[in-house]
Amino acid sequence: MDFEITPVLMRQIKTEDHTFKITTKTEKTELAGCIRAIGLLQPPVLIKSGQDFTIVCGFRRINACETLNRQTIPARILPSTVSTIRCAQIAVLDNASQRPLNIVEQSRAYALIRKYADDSTAWLKIAESAGLAGSQTAVDRITPIADMPVPMQEAILEGSIAPPIALQLSQLAGDDANALCRFFRQLNTGLNIQRELLALVSEISLRDDVPIAGLIAQADIADTMNNADLPAPQKAQQLRMTLKSKRFPQLSKAEAAYNQKVKSLKLNPRVQIHPPRFFEGTSYRLSLTIDSRRELKSLQSELDKLVLHPNLLPE
Repeated sequence: MDFEITPVLMRQIKTEDHTFKITTKTEKTELAGCIRAIGLLQPPVLIKSGQDFTIVCGFRRINACETLNRQTIPARILPSTVSTIRCAQIAVLDNASQRPLNIVEQSRAYALIRKYADDSTAWLKIAESAGLAGSQTAVDRITPIADMPVPMQEAILEGSIAPPIALQLSQLAGDDANALCRFFRQLNTGLNIQRELLALVSEISLRDDVPIAGLIAQADIADTMNNADLPAPQKAQQLRMTLKSKRFPQLSKAEAAYNQKVKSLKLNPRVQIHPPRFFEGTSYRLSLTIDSRRELKSLQSELDKLVLHPNLLPE
């Protein structure tokens, strides 16, 4: 497509209109320094909108020029006859040609093309022609991210909330979703721990008819979260134990009592005894770690401790 490159007054550019914005990058100091040193090598793309101009691509370049107090900027002006879907394609291609799009930018790109494509059955082909994957699986996985609140998108990018967890949070009430977003961003743990903690708080909230935001604001949870001296892995473990105690109070008491009994035996670390899952059933698992027959013999006294304990194991 042919572009007419012409100087445009900065005040004529509608920087508040983010219709075609895809990028998540906000840093502009480095870019401003480059423009100051060597000029604007790649003019932004604009389209006429009344007496002003809408940005199709080049948001960061325009913001950097604002930082430099430029009054005018060279821009590639699209003919007014160019369709909205064509503008969307140009926006996606411009961003994708500069760098790999992160997951939030991909989601925004899909959402943008889907919104303005005339034929809903053909929009994936249009997305593919703009450099995006044409996989329906990929679309289903990441498209919802574009509609998430900005803090949640930021959390996905920084890696503090996994996309599957963010998708679940986005389906909660606003206060609960925001509270859990802050909770997980502060905790910054892995997907499996996030899944477990989310399941626990959701089940407790439903059972006790307490909003999730109120639940995680309770003193015992808040004190753990705000303990700056507690390393992240220990903080996550303590939260798991606290929430499990709330969710399964009888099981937690049984576990605590059992662990205290085992602790009182002062067993050799090479001897491990494991109760049945959830203390359902009567089958206990005993494991020994040995390097020789002599070592096995030396553990006989440890086994006697288990046999002689009056109520550790069922008769």
